[in-house]
Amino acid sequence: MPNTMNERRLSYRRLRGRLAPIVYLRLYHDRRQTDDYAFVDSGATYSIFGTDLAERLGIDVFSGQHTFVVGLDGRLASIYLHPVGLEIGAFPITAEVGFSDQLRIGFNLLGRHSVFNHLQFCFNDRDGELVVSRL
Repeated sequence: MPNTMNERRLSYRRLRGRLAPIVYLRLYHDRRQTDDYAFVDSGATYSIFGTDLAERLGIDVFSGQHTFVVGLDGRLASIYLHPVGLEIGAFPITAEVGFSDQLRIGFNLLGRHSVFNHLQFCFNDRDGELVVSRL
């Protein structure tokens, strides 16, 4: 089915040999922007990106609100929350995301906090696509 103005269909990408809901996105802060990918994780509270992305955006990571998350390995990881602009599937939003160098999973996460209240995500594993629409 084709994309409409209210929704975008995004093909899954390969992660470690399997198709996964990984989206291309643009992050922007002040007058800087950078592009990257993130795994859309409805089980993650926060969106978490590597500190290298914060550096590309000119963000002082440690100036953000500090909190902890429990990683997949069960250990606590420090994250620093900052407001940034995100463009996902051609839908621009502002979200509070975390930056950390302690995630230890090798990819960025797009979680629920301040993202899922702007956008709706419909996972279609059978067809390997993610439907993103604005709420």
